Amino acid sequence: MNIIDLIPFDRYITLDELESATGIGRRAIRNELHKLRTASPKTLIISSSSKKGYKRPTDYDELIRCRNESVKRIKAERKKIQILDIVINNRGQKGLGI
Repeated sequence: MNIIDLIPFDRYITLDELESATGIGRRAIRNELHKLRTASPKTLIISSSSKKGYKRPTDYDELIRCRNESVKRIKAERKKIQILDIVINNRGQKGLGI
């Protein structure tokens, strides 16, 4: 059974549901979902910060929302990396809390 076959178009399926349906652990499911999400437009799987789980997109608006959330996450990660670089580059200076 392929995980992609369990991802619906009409609703979000949770990790708990996928775990029950496959007997595979959460980490392995997440790894497989990551592979599928980046493999091809035919296996595109989306998620949302406002809903639990994963689904396959059914319309353009879903794609735009998912893309916008991804861009926000990337920007937040870039900012975190910038802060980490500042702390790393200033190692040993007082006031950094480390």
